[in-house]
Formats: sequence, structure tokens, C-alpha cells
Amino acid sequence: MSGPLTDLGAQIAQVSDIYARNYGIDRSGDWYLLKLQEEMGELTQAYLDATGRSRRPADDEARTALRREMADALGMLLLLARSEGVDLDAAVQEKWLSWLDKPVSA
Repeated sequence: MSGPLTDLGAQIAQVSDIYARNYGIDRSGDWYLLKLQEEMGELTQAYLDATGRSRRPADDEARTALRREMADALGMLLLLARSEGVDLDAAVQEKWLSWLDKPVSA
């Protein structure tokens, strides 16, 4: 199955390839998972900043940083899925969107 997440992952992989070539990064083994964890830490810090729970001011710059860190975390998740042969479009359909086809309990 191919879909918007798979297509976005392919585009992000092109950028990741350029980055790895330019900086001599070996992305083998658990690199994608470790980078995702690193990005989640940066996202957490950006969230704390943007919500006024750090020493930094919760201003427009903090909101910009939050958006960028969200993009980094999503990008790394897409790269991890691609590296592991996981079709995220299918996985999201199975795990989340299938609930839209089920009757709602009262």
C-alpha cells in the first residue's frame, strides 16, 4: 500500500540521504530509533518552552521551535518506518482509522 505518509517518507528520505552524504553519517543499525529518541527530547524541551514551563519565554520564537521539532520527530518516525519496512499508511488505517467504520457504543 502506498499513501501520503509513504510518499512523504520517500521525500524525507531524499533529504536524509543528502544530509548523510554531506556530513558522513552512518545511518545503519539503530540510528533511526536513536535519532527519533533525540528528536523527542528536543520536542519535549520545545513544548515546555512554548507552554511557559521553562526559563525561556513562551513567545513566537518558542512556537516556531515547537513546530520545527514536531517536524523533526515526524520525519525521523517516517525514516524509521521506512528503514524497518513498515507501511505507516496501512498501520494507521489498521490501528486508528478502522475505528471510524465501527458502530459507536452509547
